Amino acid sequence: MMIRKTTSLLTIFSAVLIHTTISLPRCLGQQKTEKHQTPQLADLSGLAWIEGETFIGVHDAKTDDAEILKPRIAQLQLPQNLSGLAYEDRHLTFDGTTPNDLESIAKIPGSTEYLLVESGDSMHDPSIQRIFKATLRNGELEIISQTQWPVKITNVEGTAVAKLGSVYVFVFAERAENQSSTDLCWVKFEPVTMKFAKQVNRIKFSSPDSERFNRVIVGLDIDNHGHIYSVSAFDAESAGLPNPDNGPYASGVYEIGTIKLQNDAPTIQLYAKPIEHALVDGFKIESIAVRKTDSSQLQLFIGTDDENYGGTLRQLAH
Repeated sequence: MMIRKTTSLLTIFSAVLIHTTISLPRCLGQQKTEKHQTPQLADLSGLAWIEGETFIGVHDAKTDDAEILKPRIAQLQLPQNLSGLAYEDRHLTFDGTTPNDLESIAKIPGSTEYLLVESGDSMHDPSIQRIFKATLRNGELEIISQTQWPVKITNVEGTAVAKLGSVYVFVFAERAENQSSTDLCWVKFEPVTMKFAKQVNRIKFSSPDSERFNRVIVGLDIDNHGHIYSVSAFDAESAGLPNPDNGPYASGVYEIGTIKLQNDAPTIQLYAKPIEHALVDGFKIESIAVRKTDSSQLQLFIGTDDENYGGTLRQLAH
C-alpha cells in the first residue's frame, strides 16, 4: 500500500510538471517573433508644402540602368493616427524624358505650380541640367514644361522661389562639398515663360559649423515674409567613411537672412550669425518646407535622405 501511494503521488507530481512545461512557451515572453520589414519611404531630397497636411517630396534617383525605373516624387500626408505617414510614390516623365537626380522642389508662391530641379551633378552634361515646371491636376503633379539651368552649376541641392510684389526670384545654392562656404545665388525669372534674367546675383555664405558639416547648403525655403531657411549636413560619403550609406549623419537647420526689394531690385541680406532652429544627429536632412497654418503661424518641416534607412518627414519646434 505504501508503494501504491508513493506511485500515485509521483504520478500526480509528474503530471503537474508536464502541464507546466507545456504552458511556458505559450507565455508572451516565450513566443517566437518573426522578422518584419516595413515599406520604406525613399529619400526626400526636396520638399514642398501643398496645402493643409499635404506635401510633395522629390527623390534623387538617377537615369542610369540601376535607377531609371525608380519613382521621382512622393505625395505625402501627415499622420492621422498610429498608422503613420501616408505616401504615394510616382514615376514622372516629360516628352519621354525622365528627370535625373532631382535634389530640390520649389513652390511658386500664389500658384499650384512647382519647379522640379535637377542638381546638375555634371557640369559637362547639359542634358541633365534641367528645371521642370509642374502643376497639380486632379490632385496629382504633372510636368508641363522644361528649361535649361540659366547658369552652369554642379550639385545644387537647395532651391526656393520668392515673390516680391509682382517680381519672382529663383534662389539657389550649390552644396559645396568639403568646403567652408558656398554662394547663395538669386535671379529674377518669369514663371509663365520660364525665362530667367541674364544677371545672376551672388553672396558668400559661410558654413554655420564647418567642423560639424561637410555640405554647406543642402536645402532651402523662403517664407511669405522673405525669411530664408537653409539646411547644412554631414554626409559619410563626403567624409570618405566606409559603408557610407549606413551613416553616420548629422544636420543643422537655420534661418540665415532675408530677401526683399531694394530700389526695385531683389536683394538678399544675410544675418551676421545664422539663427539655429535645430541640430539633429543621426539623420541627414536634405529638404525643408514652410507651412502656414489657419492661425497664420509658420511651421518648419524637414525631410531626410538617410540612404539605406530611407526618408522621414518631421515637424520642427519653431
